[in-house]
Amino acid sequence: MINPLVSVIMPAYNAEKYIAASIASVMQQTYPCWELLVVDDGSTDETAAIVQHLRQQDPRIRYFYQENARQGMAKNLAVRHSKGDYIAFLDADDLWLKDKLTISVQEIIAGGYSLIFTDCYIFEETVPASFSGLRTMHVESTVYQGRPALLSFLHYNKIPNLTVVVRKDVLLKAGEFTDKVVAEEYEMWLRLLENNAVFKAIAAPLSCYRIHEASITAQDRHATFEIIAIIKDFAKRNPAYKTAVQTIVREKIKHWLYHGRQRNPKKFRRLISGAFNLPLMAFFFALSLLLPVDQLRKIVVRMY
Repeated sequence: MINPLVSVIMPAYNAEKYIAASIASVMQQTYPCWELLVVDDGSTDETAAIVQHLRQQDPRIRYFYQENARQGMAKNLAVRHSKGDYIAFLDADDLWLKDKLTISVQEIIAGGYSLIFTDCYIFEETVPASFSGLRTMHVESTVYQGRPALLSFLHYNKIPNLTVVVRKDVLLKAGEFTDKVVAEEYEMWLRLLENNAVFKAIAAPLSCYRIHEASITAQDRHATFEIIAIIKDFAKRNPAYKTAVQTIVREKIKHWLYHGRQRNPKKFRRLISGAFNLPLMAFFFALSLLLPVDQLRKIVVRMY
């Protein structure tokens, strides 16, 4: 059987410190049929020069530039220019193990799945001599589909983005990525499941997620607030999930009240819209006009 082409999408913004290693991990894949689409999201460092240098070594690498518009728009641009039957994602600071594509493509074809994802190692800043013994994201082997899958994913995103291989036709059917700060992929996974996609999770760690200061800061600042908005939008499209979504959103509001960055009463009012019955929501709304978030939190958490 002829190996299908996999289009690997790599958004990059000021990634000069890590991108060469990330691209090298694609070039070292045992699976030969890939193209790498690097989308330079308005970098002002040496990202472009590094990618252009590596393109001379491997013609499967393609380079695109856009004015800074964040990862969702970069992914959309790459998907539009992709030639593969399958799409994979790798951020410009993460790595793949050499058999990542070989195993992923074999599994997704053999099972007829829409999307496959795997476990991954987690490391800090510098690439270790060996990944053995490192902690992982604890992905468990299972199949996700239908209502049980949606309820599970509404609680939290189970997919490490850098491990995904997805059928391009399924991705296109779900529509484009939206312009989120950090959660555009989570919204896409929900839309795929809404469209009857079947996900397969594999417990084997085949990728390596790099933790560094820039990535941690971005996720802490925006993730919970964005995720709550995404879940509430899902409920508007799927009224049958309204009760379940309200319960999930209320728990996430608690988390935001304790751990969210840039908490303020205005954001709180946006979060509670539709999350409570009308009398309680009106009460919380009124309190938010009078109290700072730290005092508001104590009352809100005690009442539900």
